[in-house]
Amino acid sequence: MKREFISVIVPVYNVEYYLKQCLDSIVNQTYRNLEIILVDDGSTDSSGDICDEYAHKDARIKVIHKENGGVSSARNAALDLCTPGGDLVAFVDSDDWLELDMFEVLYTNLKEKNVDIACVGYYQCYMNKIVKGNFCKGKLYSGENLISEICEDGYYNLAVWNKLFKRSIFDKIRFPDNRYEDAFIFFEILERVSKVYISQETKYFYRQRKDSIMNKVFDDNVLDNITYRELFLETAHKRYQRLIPLMSFNCKMGYFFVLGILAKSKDIKNKFELARELQRKMREGIKEVIKSDKVNFNGKIAYTSLAVSFKLYQYLFELNKFIKKLSGKQNILYP
Repeated sequence: MKREFISVIVPVYNVEYYLKQCLDSIVNQTYRNLEIILVDDGSTDSSGDICDEYAHKDARIKVIHKENGGVSSARNAALDLCTPGGDLVAFVDSDDWLELDMFEVLYTNLKEKNVDIACVGYYQCYMNKIVKGNFCKGKLYSGENLISEICEDGYYNLAVWNKLFKRSIFDKIRFPDNRYEDAFIFFEILERVSKVYISQETKYFYRQRKDSIMNKVFDDNVLDNITYRELFLETAHKRYQRLIPLMSFNCKMGYFFVLGILAKSKDIKNKFELARELQRKMREGIKEVIKSDKVNFNGKIAYTSLAVSFKLYQYLFELNKFIKKLSGKQNILYP
């Protein structure tokens, strides 16, 4: 049987300490029929040199060196370079790594289940521990309710990096510039497919770095967490009424996430109007969050305290750090 061609796209920016582990896990995949496109997005460290070094050793690797434009710009440049007529495409973040049979598993599932997107589970990798992400027992989604069921189940995470796609999905789709969230093309992708399979196997290692986008103290890019959730709610009102309650709840969690970061930052005085507006939106959802079985008891305390008072939330946050220090347990309040 013909082994189809997978284009693997890797945006690279200032990851010299992690890049070799990532690339080794790709070039040594048991699935060999790969085209590996590395996009050096204006790195100022040795990342670009490492890309060239690997390209000299492996003829499957192509390298693009470009001015810094962000992850979306890098992925789009690679999509434009993919070999015409390529069958499949995958994305890997350059500070992450893979089990050596990840593409083998993804490809087998995609063919055997006859789907447009195959997905595996992932690990969240911190400095001192590795935690398993959402666990799925293996599920096939198809039919007219595909998008609603995927959203309601919650196993299909918004990222593109733990998935294998039919290349044709991206014929007319590109990642939006100046956005850090894969989420902005979530519906656009799923509206172009008829079947999705999520495997019970965990094959992707997602590194959590202190200097990553999601862990910065605060910058305006964090607001994307609100923008895409509100876009989801707007889309639900237009085309997926069944999802309106879920997307409304997700908006409240977005306000909570962003305001939690802002409340702990030194920038809150400069963004006080934004903070007050987020707090107002959170108060509208207090009953919804308290009744939800998706938020644990401590999360409900954190949400309610932040919606009511910055000082109360900050006090509980400091108390939480003190308890953690004494007990050695993980954070009891989120975020």
